Amino acid sequence: TYSGLFCVAINPYKRFPVYTFRCAKLYRGKRRSEVPPHIFAISDGAYVNMLT
Repeated sequence: TYSGLFCVAINPYKRFPVYTFRCAKLYRGKRRSEVPPHIFAISDGAYVNMLT
């Protein structure tokens, strides 16, 4: 959920299907209200804010 500030830990030794390029594309350029909560939504928002 988007409930506040958290530290996200990802297990680097196990692949999950939620961390694919296909999944990342689903979140690119979308508003937070358009897609379910995901780390890609946070990173895309940070990138867009960095450019503006």
